Amino acid sequence: MKSVGRDFLVFTFVALILLSYGCGGREDSGALTSHAAPDFSLKDLNGRTYRLTDLKGQVVVLNFFATWCGPCRNEIPDFIQLHQRLRTQGLEIIGVSLDQDPGTVLGPFIKHYGITYPIVLGTREVVLDYGGIQGIPTTFIIDRNGTISDYFIGLRPGYQIEASVTKLLQQTG
Repeated sequence: MKSVGRDFLVFTFVALILLSYGCGGREDSGALTSHAAPDFSLKDLNGRTYRLTDLKGQVVVLNFFATWCGPCRNEIPDFIQLHQRLRTQGLEIIGVSLDQDPGTVLGPFIKHYGITYPIVLGTREVVLDYGGIQGIPTTFIIDRNGTISDYFIGLRPGYQIEASVTKLLQQTG
């Protein structure tokens, strides 16, 4: 039981840090690009497990967000549109919720926005594995070989995400 309480405190601390950034964080110099994306094993609200290793061969957009974050909500329609248009070409989008009470807020949120891509429940481990997530939204673009090709901290226009994704989808391997 101590582990659950400690994880809650760490997760709360991360949420407070994210709030202090006003959702968006500072831009980084790209220190994580060209590195293997950390594998994860995260569950959705129905208990289905998603692993990055299961998505090898696809281009993956990994988006860290929270339902209370305005910029996060603003980019969701672009992600939905991108997912619907490019999933048959090998694109997968995974939303990683950093909400404190996902069991209560995620279901209605997903329904309200009509989200068509998987939403999984973030953990302290995945936040740390992906560099500590300094602000949300934070989006990682992962190539077909599992390497981080690009990432963005803060809201980005859909065309910018699409340009990164399209370039990777056109590469054969």
